[in-house]
Amino acid sequence: MVSRMRLVDLFQSKAQVRLVEHLLQNRQKVFNQAGLARVLDVSPSTVARIAEPLVKSKILLFERYEKGMKIFAFNQEEPAARSLVEFYEKISGL
Repeated sequence: MVSRMRLVDLFQSKAQVRLVEHLLQNRQKVFNQAGLARVLDVSPSTVARIAEPLVKSKILLFERYEKGMKIFAFNQEEPAARSLVEFYEKISGL
């Protein structure tokens, strides 16, 4: 069975919308969980929770490094991520 991504999976909360927008605005950058928490003004555990569906859909890449540091990056190779970029660029021009 093929799992389909739905908008509700990507945009479950205002914090998650802010995360997606921040990633779209900074597509070339790599972030750690604590840094994203500071930028989004949420707790690191909230970042982990709101990032999970994005990681599952492969829009967000995730790696855990030594000492438990969690690193995230926008996955520009994923077709769904490219579609998000196109959508974002279109609505930004309105």
